[in-house]
Amino acid sequence: LSTAWRNIALRGGNRGAAADRDLDAMIQLFDSAQRFTERFPYSKPSAFLDEIARESIVGDLITSQGVRPDVVEILTVHSAKGRQWELVAVAGLQEGVWPNLRQRSSLLGSERLVERERHGDLARVELDVIAASALAEDERRLLHVAVTRARQGLIVTAVQREDDEPSAYFEELDTNSGVEEPIITEVPRPLTTSALVATLRQNLTGEQSAESAGILKTLAQSHIYSADPTNWTGSLPISSTESVVNASESVPVSPSGAETFTECGVKWFLEKNGGTNGDSSAQILGSAIHEFARIKVEEPDISDNDLIAKLQSAWSLIDPTDGWVSTSSLKRAVKMLERFARYHAATKREVVGAELNFTIQVGRAQIRGNVDRIEVDSDGNYYVIDFKTGKNIITKNEALENLQLACYQLAVALDGFEQKLAGSKSTGAELVYLAKDSVKVTTRQQFIIDEEAVKAKIEEIAEGMGAATFQAKVNEMCEKCVVKACCPIQNEGRAVIE
Repeated sequence: LSTAWRNIALRGGNRGAAADRDLDAMIQLFDSAQRFTERFPYSKPSAFLDEIARESIVGDLITSQGVRPDVVEILTVHSAKGRQWELVAVAGLQEGVWPNLRQRSSLLGSERLVERERHGDLARVELDVIAASALAEDERRLLHVAVTRARQGLIVTAVQREDDEPSAYFEELDTNSGVEEPIITEVPRPLTTSALVATLRQNLTGEQSAESAGILKTLAQSHIYSADPTNWTGSLPISSTESVVNASESVPVSPSGAETFTECGVKWFLEKNGGTNGDSSAQILGSAIHEFARIKVEEPDISDNDLIAKLQSAWSLIDPTDGWVSTSSLKRAVKMLERFARYHAATKREVVGAELNFTIQVGRAQIRGNVDRIEVDSDGNYYVIDFKTGKNIITKNEALENLQLACYQLAVALDGFEQKLAGSKSTGAELVYLAKDSVKVTTRQQFIIDEEAVKAKIEEIAEGMGAATFQAKVNEMCEKCVVKACCPIQNEGRAVIE
């Protein structure tokens, strides 16, 4: 590709100029990639692409660059400090862009420490108000720096359209600038195929609908893809109304999936079919802690110190990065193992096994899962333990209704484990939170379930999982949902045509 671009560039003309720009852009891209890998040596390519996508202005080069007086310089306000020009243009004073009042915080939250030091022991809400006020002052100072870079002339621009408007700063400068009337320029749509088709589609609902429809038809017959109504996103019929699973077939259900489905059917369906970010570092750490918990059960003579030593020796496989972040994560992991050790030593029940697989059939639902640990008391009754390494802790009332734990208890009652249990009577289940920083290990208990009620709930969920439609539900987890952009009840995921 580089050879082809070079040859085209040497020929000159419009194509040559375009090829020359492409070569420059590619060189800049490689420079950016080199700087990024020096800063974040173990990052994935997707992280670099995200960084590039977020940039509004090309990143600074490490090497010094010569200053040419006969060119237009495009700079950030910070880069322009201490310099002046005859004419300066401040572009894009849009609402939400400048001033940008979205809170920015550092990794260690040092700005909160500064505000607390300045203003004493205030509530978090009060500190947030103070921080927002300070941010507004910073944005105004930046604007002052920008407009004072000009010796003779200053141009300030903003755009007014349906989904965008000038910021308060633009209005303020307009009022106090001494300019009698701002220059307003109506910009027509560019004369491109996509712009023409967009205009014609807008006119379909107005007085010119017949004429616009005729032009669109002509364009479609000329093989203009976007002019053909059959290619318009949102206008086509549903591709299939058939159920995901045939009515005569079993529906695979996981205990965690059942819990997710009750929260939001759309989230469950999209995540099940690839709508996830992959395993995060927290998930990898959680899997590692569960593995060490299994080792403790299978090797009861291993000491707590030896278990921690195993974790430390294997840490490079869990987190391959270096530096204080990795060190902090290791300390957190060691704390979790220590809490597990305290829980293990304090339990009065006998441990039957760890990481036990089960399969049970409830109506159409075929439930497959894995239980972290099963314990048995002196009366031969079984107790299910589920270790949690996340920071979110549910309430005691939520634990009583937790469907994941209920599925585990039902598996005990129906003797669905590969490792058969004598008696198979469940007396309850428990969530054990290993990440909670407290002297006493935090737990949430679920009492003996009503088997018939749980079966009925699971059968209902299985019917929903195998259906043709899935319902989106608003809940407290929507803000952090990874498939929010595809959700029909969120602004980001609404249909193009409704």
